[in-house]
Amino acid sequence: MLKKKKRAKTKSIPKKIKYNKKYINSFKNLSTLRLFSLFIFIILVIFLIPSFYLLNNKLRANNNYIHAPKFLKTNAAGSTESAKLSAKTPAPSPTTLTYSVGTPSAQPTNGYCLRVPVLVYHHIQPEITAKQLGQTSLTVDSGFFDQQMSYLASNGYTTLWAADLINALRNHTGLPAKSILVTMDDGYADNDVYALPVLKKYGLKANLMLATGLVGSNPDMLSWNQVQDMKNSGLIYFTNHTWSHYAINHGPQSKIEMEIDTAAEQIKQYTGQDVNIFTYPYGSFNNNAITTLQAKGYIGAFSTIPGFYQCDSFIMTLHRNHIGNAPLSAYGL
Repeated sequence: MLKKKKRAKTKSIPKKIKYNKKYINSFKNLSTLRLFSLFIFIILVIFLIPSFYLLNNKLRANNNYIHAPKFLKTNAAGSTESAKLSAKTPAPSPTTLTYSVGTPSAQPTNGYCLRVPVLVYHHIQPEITAKQLGQTSLTVDSGFFDQQMSYLASNGYTTLWAADLINALRNHTGLPAKSILVTMDDGYADNDVYALPVLKKYGLKANLMLATGLVGSNPDMLSWNQVQDMKNSGLIYFTNHTWSHYAINHGPQSKIEMEIDTAAEQIKQYTGQDVNIFTYPYGSFNNNAITTLQAKGYIGAFSTIPGFYQCDSFIMTLHRNHIGNAPLSAYGL
């Protein structure tokens, strides 16, 4: 029998070696991708971190931001809702507030106008206390407040009550040169403890935009005894800021009217002052809010729209300017 010839074996690359080459190529591709990702990350770090750092410092220096009050909390959806204070205590509504440092606005041409800046404060207390209570974003340091009031007194400013400004606009009469309003919103206890002594020191008037349902609700808020103490000083004028710090640009009409009327009645009861001037909580208003107030005999109201000029053409949405820990000269005064 003929023996079958054995076929010559062709040399081939072992499968193991082939797979290794694939792995090597994959590894090279992966390494390239990782290097590229690392490069992009380094570029982002180099450019973004300094930008965030500078922005953060600028915000802190100018106090250009402000957070919701301590008695507000944020729900899972990211909206702000009021925390429960007590069964009898009203709950504040959502808010977004901002501080701004800037120059006076241009003079309006519509209506009878006067240049009267209106300054907005909330908490006035030592900064160390504000830090302990988590209230720094709502606070002007009491020492800084003293400096600011000293600036007004030494630079010839005349502090007015809200009624002085609104009556001048309604009657088209003049006001003293360098007229200005100091306003304090909501009714915090430190307004009596720290702000009032400074006002007495320099003989300056101020306006307290009082949400009456918050009075006595917790240690941060004024008590009615403190409200009366401020009234008896002869330096404080009260405006209606609703009962529960409620934004009257929404909600049932009955709720809107209850908020307005209850606050007016309580201010009259505890201070003896009739109230016909309003301050919108959170600066929130609409046409219905304005017509409701006017129907109840309100002759003027304050918003949070910035600007130094006040006009009879927007007497129900007068302008105000938030003040932080900066010299008043930084605000154009």
